[in-house]
Amino acid sequence: MRLTGATLVTAAGLFIGLLQARRLRERAERRAELCRMLDGMEFELSRFRTPMPALFALLAERLNGDAAVLCRGIAGGFAAGDGRDMAALWASALEMLPGPERRILAPLGTVLGRYGAEEQSRALESCARDMERARDEAREELRERGRLWVGLSAAGGAALAVLLL
Repeated sequence: MRLTGATLVTAAGLFIGLLQARRLRERAERRAELCRMLDGMEFELSRFRTPMPALFALLAERLNGDAAVLCRGIAGGFAAGDGRDMAALWASALEMLPGPERRILAPLGTVLGRYGAEEQSRALESCARDMERARDEAREELRERGRLWVGLSAAGGAALAVLLL
């Protein structure tokens, strides 16, 4: 019975570490997908001058994860025809993102659909650079701390199990 309890405590410690490593990986993946979204927006606007409703419908099909949900929300807002402008749709869609990503993307709401293609492209490029930095930081944190979380949590669980025996 004691051995079973010790095994469960150790497994719980390992599980906590795995959850933390997964959270770090999901953040890095979310930021990478948002970078792809910004690149796609910049490409479509600069090359084809794609209208906003079509742009977000197109990106919703091409992207995954939170970026796709964000684009679907904006495309759905355009389709609903409730009179909200691009800034309102953008702000509403960003509410589903965590704080750091939301802060990086928020300034685009005042530019998208209001200015010419050149101004929008510059704003998208600036935002993309900031998101790429955030993505690289998240990847670095995952690389440095992901295995550390798993190892320390498993060791902590094992130490606790030994203390309980």
